[in-house]
Amino acid sequence: MNKRKRLPYGIADFRTLIQSDCYYVDRTQFIRKMEESNKYLFFLRPRLFGKSLTISMLEYYYGLQFKDDFDSLFSELYIGQKEHTTPNKNNYYVLRFDFTGINTSNLDDIMESFNNKIRMGLLLFNESYNLLDRSEFEEISQQRFPASTLEFYLSKVSSILENKIMILIDEYDHFTNEILSFHFDTFSDIVSKNGFVRKFYETIKYFTGKGIIERFFATGVTPVTLDSMTSGFNIGTNISLHPQFNEMTGFTTGEVEKMIYDLLPGIQAKAAEKILQDVAAWYNGSLFSPESTTRLYNPTMLLRFFSEINPVTLKYPREMVDSNILTDFSKIKKIVNLENYEVNVEVIDTILKTGSYPSNLTQIFTFERKFTVQDFITMLFYNGLLTIKGQKDFDLLFEIPNYVVKEVFWDFFANEMTEKNQIEPDIEDLKNAVRAMGNSNDVRPVAGIVESILQNLSNRDFMNFDEKYVKLLFIVYISLTKSFKIKSEQEVNLNYPDLMFLNSQNYSPAFQHLFEIKYIKKSDASTLEDVKSAAIKQVERYKQLPEIKEITNLKFWVIIFTGSSCSEVVEVI
Repeated sequence: MNKRKRLPYGIADFRTLIQSDCYYVDRTQFIRKMEESNKYLFFLRPRLFGKSLTISMLEYYYGLQFKDDFDSLFSELYIGQKEHTTPNKNNYYVLRFDFTGINTSNLDDIMESFNNKIRMGLLLFNESYNLLDRSEFEEISQQRFPASTLEFYLSKVSSILENKIMILIDEYDHFTNEILSFHFDTFSDIVSKNGFVRKFYETIKYFTGKGIIERFFATGVTPVTLDSMTSGFNIGTNISLHPQFNEMTGFTTGEVEKMIYDLLPGIQAKAAEKILQDVAAWYNGSLFSPESTTRLYNPTMLLRFFSEINPVTLKYPREMVDSNILTDFSKIKKIVNLENYEVNVEVIDTILKTGSYPSNLTQIFTFERKFTVQDFITMLFYNGLLTIKGQKDFDLLFEIPNYVVKEVFWDFFANEMTEKNQIEPDIEDLKNAVRAMGNSNDVRPVAGIVESILQNLSNRDFMNFDEKYVKLLFIVYISLTKSFKIKSEQEVNLNYPDLMFLNSQNYSPAFQHLFEIKYIKKSDASTLEDVKSAAIKQVERYKQLPEIKEITNLKFWVIIFTGSSCSEVVEVI
C-alpha cells in the first residue's frame, strides 16, 4: 500500500509543498498558456482559491536563483517535461510583492504601510541577487513615496542587471478592497490620477518601456482597483474570465474523485461515490468563465475536509468548514453597504427565494456613475459569493455556488431580519423545536416559530409575500442550529419537493423530513381545503420516487400558512 501523501492545507510555498512530498494537483501546464498570452497579466479569484501558491510556483519556475533546483521541483510535473518547458524558465530576476496586511486606518498610515511592503519586496529581491550593498539600499529606504522607492531602486540597479525583471504581486487589491468597503473617498484618493497606488503602477509601466521589466503577473479578488487605475497601467490584460484559465486554481470533479482514492487508500467504490456527492454539495460549483463548463471546488475548503476526515472510519469532521474560512466569505454586509442598500438586499432576497438572478458582469468599474445592480452582482461574483449558472436570453444567470456559501447568505438574512424587524428567536427555543422535529417527529414547534416571525412583520412586508418567503424562513432559522442538511427544491426526477431536512455530519436524528409548504393570502382563505388536497397529492407523488424511497425514516408534511397564521400542519402517512 502506498504511503498517504501529506495534505498541503495552509501551505502556499511551492518548494515546501514539493519537497515535503505533499499532495499536489499539477497546474504547471498554465505556465505555457500564460507565456502565450500578454506579458502583463492580472488574474482574479476569490480569497482562499490558491492564488498565493500560483504566485509561488511562478517564482520558482522563473527565478534565475532557482536554476539548480529546477529538476527537484518540476521534473515530475507537466512543465518539467522537456517538450513542455519554455525558453524562459529560470530566466528572470523575480521581484515579488505581497499587499496583504496593510494598515488601512487612515490615508497616511495606508501609504506608509504600502511603502513598507515595497521596501520589503525590494529588500528580499536585493538579497536574493546581491545587487546593492547595505549602505546603498539604506538610501533607497529613505524614500517616502512608493513610486519613488521603486523608481529609485530600479534606476540604481538597471545598469548592473544581466537579465530582465519579472514582477509578481500577490493580492494586489487586498487593502484597497478593505478601504472601499468603509471609506470610498479614501479609495478614490489612492487610485486616482495622482494617488500613490496609481503612481506605483505608472512606475512599473515606465520600466517596462525601458526594457528592464519584461513580465508582470498579479493576483487579486475584484477588478475595481484595476479598472480605477487602468490609465496608469493600461498594458495589462485581465485573464480572469478567459476560458483557458478557468481551471488554473481550484479542483475539477475528476481531480477530486482521484484525490478520494489517492488519499483514502482501499476505499470502496460506493463509499467514494458518497464522499464525492457530499463534498460536491459543500464545496463545488464555481465557474469563472461564461465560455467554460467546468465547475470547480474551493481548494482550501476541500483540503481542510481531507485533512480532518478519518481515513479508517471515513467519519467526516464535525464542522464541514473552518470558521476562519467562513469569516473570509462573510463579506456580504460590506458589499451590500457599498451603495443602494435597500436595492441590494432585495436582490439577495430574490436569489434566496428563486435560486438565481439574471445580470451581466460589469466590464469597467467607474465610480463617476451610479452603482448599479449589475455592479453589485459583479462584486458578489468576484468575491466567490455567486457564480455563473448559465445563460438566459442576453443575460448571464447567477446562482450561489455551493452549500457553504448558502449558509453564509442564510446567516446574512437572519441578521437582516433581526436588525430591520427586531426579530430574533431565542436560540434555545429554536434548538428545542428542531430537537422535537428530529427526535419526536413533531414539526409544530418549528412551524410555530415561523408563525411568530410572520406575525412580527409589518404589513409592508406582506405586499409581495408568497410561499417562497415562508420556505426561506424555515430554511434560515433551522440552519442557525447547524443541525439538518437542508435541501431546497432539489430536482428529483423532474419533481421538486419544497424542502428536505436530512441527516448531517453531526446530527443523525430519528426522523428526516420532507415539507411541502403553501401560502394563502387572507383574502383567499376559503381555498384552504382545495390547497391542502392538492398539496397532499403532490407529496403522494414524491413518495413514489425511487430517490425519495431510499431515504430512511423520512416523514412527509404539508404546512399551510394563511396570512401570518399557520393554519395547517398535516403529516402525510
